[in-house]
Amino acid sequence: MGSEDISRYVVKHPASGIYRYYRRVPTEIAHLDKRTHVKQSLKTKSLKEALEKAQAVHDAAESFWRALLAGNDNEAAFARYESAVKLAQSMGFTYRPIAEVAALPLDELERRLTVIGKNMDRSQIIVDSLVGTVEEPAPRLSNIWSLYEKHNAAGLTGMSKNQLRKHKVSRERAIRYAIDVMGDLELPAITRKDVLKFREWWTNKVISERLAADSANRSFSDIMGMLTPIDNALHTNYHAAWEKARIRETNATKGGTRPPFPVDWICEKVLAPGAMEMLDEEARLIVYAMVETGARLGEICNLRPQDIRLIDEVPHIEIAERTDRRQKTDHSIRRVPLVGVSLWAMRQRPQGFGKYHDKSDSASALINKVMRNNGLMPTDDHTIYSLRHSFQDRIENAGCSDRMQADLMGHEFGRPKYGDGAEMKRRQEFLEGIAFAWPQLAAA
Repeated sequence: MGSEDISRYVVKHPASGIYRYYRRVPTEIAHLDKRTHVKQSLKTKSLKEALEKAQAVHDAAESFWRALLAGNDNEAAFARYESAVKLAQSMGFTYRPIAEVAALPLDELERRLTVIGKNMDRSQIIVDSLVGTVEEPAPRLSNIWSLYEKHNAAGLTGMSKNQLRKHKVSRERAIRYAIDVMGDLELPAITRKDVLKFREWWTNKVISERLAADSANRSFSDIMGMLTPIDNALHTNYHAAWEKARIRETNATKGGTRPPFPVDWICEKVLAPGAMEMLDEEARLIVYAMVETGARLGEICNLRPQDIRLIDEVPHIEIAERTDRRQKTDHSIRRVPLVGVSLWAMRQRPQGFGKYHDKSDSASALINKVMRNNGLMPTDDHTIYSLRHSFQDRIENAGCSDRMQADLMGHEFGRPKYGDGAEMKRRQEFLEGIAFAWPQLAAA
């Protein structure tokens, strides 16, 4: 059994001209399936249409045989129900719950009972499939991700491989926490009391481990974010019990913001000759590219060659709209002039940073570790992301307008996607006026 050309099983009836699916039962399953052949009319005289219909019959037969080989007793509820549906299809019937089977016309009921009578000595699964005694299971907490993935396929498009991995890890972690506290409950059985129990567990965890409230609220947001498209697809209301469960932030539980690097620290430590030599070249250049652009590390790591415009009248990088990677927000899409050390760094890598493409987590971990171990972080609260905060402080202290700050930082301001050429020139002149002096530029 397996993937194969099914056209060999599609044959035309010599008298009627109607195609049917006709296949000998495989030897390895013959001891469980006493039929000699699988025969089912495809109800068409068109070969193309017959081949399309045959695929469903073929898949159902294969699923039936796999279920017989595996046995039914140890299958999960979802797999058992799916097997029953496909098995009924493979034998020419539509799976119906037992109450509907009892109400079927007498002739179809007799057909089902005849098949059951012929197969009573083979497998209980055949009886269950044709009588309809396998109940459709209610999804549990452990089924949330698979349902979300199935019913939100369009919403998951546009992510890079690494973005999708992080998206999944966060949500599976939230599900795991919920199961640990509440048990693997069926979704329709979850009550507000259950959710509040989970909220209380998170509250105690936040207090005892001195976490930010955002750590807890991310779990609630992730679960709500998965249940909403599931509800929309299945016309259920699973998310209702989870509404307004977030933990209120206080001064004690607010997540701290990363402090900026002092300007003198950047100049005397980060940009000191040889200070960054312990990093590999691409990681070092990524740091330099951040200094005068204020771009996020992930934005620099994932620049494509077409995003690096070194020969334009105003050399710049473009944090562009992508089909293969989502930007943090719509406002993140922007153009930032290149000046000083950042211009020099991008000239060394006009094709981008291949080593760290879609691996910004690895770049961040490495840079933070090396800089911290070599005394290049002012405090334990500083990270490489602090360069972005420094950039914002520098442009604000230099009198940058709110509009230009939003344009450079990628913040919301009700602005068009890109400034025109004259606006880019103004940004360039402004940034050149506050750029760091860097000894290596004079030697370059």
